Amino acid sequence: MQIDLKQEDSIISDFLKSIGPWAQHVIIGGGYAPIIYKLYLAHSEKSNPPVGTRDIDSLIPRKITNKLDKNISDYLQNSGFSRVRKDYDQPATEAYVKEIAGVEIEIEFLTDAHREGVTKNVTVAGIVAQPLRYLELSLQAAKEFKTTAKLAGLVVAPEAWIFHKGLTFPKRSDKAKQYKDLYGIWYVATQLEGFSDEAISKLPTLIQKRPSKWVKTFQDNLIEWIEAASPQDWRQLETQDPFGQLSKLRFEQLVQSILSRACSNKKTR
Repeated sequence: MQIDLKQEDSIISDFLKSIGPWAQHVIIGGGYAPIIYKLYLAHSEKSNPPVGTRDIDSLIPRKITNKLDKNISDYLQNSGFSRVRKDYDQPATEAYVKEIAGVEIEIEFLTDAHREGVTKNVTVAGIVAQPLRYLELSLQAAKEFKTTAKLAGLVVAPEAWIFHKGLTFPKRSDKAKQYKDLYGIWYVATQLEGFSDEAISKLPTLIQKRPSKWVKTFQDNLIEWIEAASPQDWRQLETQDPFGQLSKLRFEQLVQSILSRACSNKKTR
């Protein structure tokens, strides 16, 4: 799905306005991160936009020290978002839904898993957040941006976004989402000119500070996917890019470059 950048700017601005002062604690990740990179941080007129999404993954720490007058749920519902419960867990997984700029947008909140094997949802500032492994990495690495309307927000740093996607994409039960994650890695790492170059240059430093087990998982996930990918898998991956820039050869070259630069000095065995 190709995107309208003006429409996306309106969506992001509306979301930040809706959460009010909580924007200083919420970090946008997921599929909206590449859109934010393109819109506000890459400063590259020539680069193609990323594929669109209608889900804003909002990352939030488990504990927030400075309390605000109202919780996030109150701000969202006062701004016209409807809360939707998605299962019967205790507490139930939830999303906040609203039509913005003519499209339905869904907000979900994620937090770190705290420790391996933790899957129980947690309540933070009035919202239910789903725990996700490795998310502490993204919570510790954020970049500030400002929309056209001068609203400030936080987005996951691109090097952390790439690393997290590489760690987690095989866990996706929906194979189509695996292709989207791999496309996202390729897009953020190659399609935003100097911004992409900077992200790749910072990736080795980020990786050196992480457990060797994480680095090995990142490396093995990418290598094993490439080695096991069928011709159909490659076709499905290539079709994620509506501009025809993604190819099997270019993706393999990217992975080789990332692993040789980012993982060569980190002991993984």
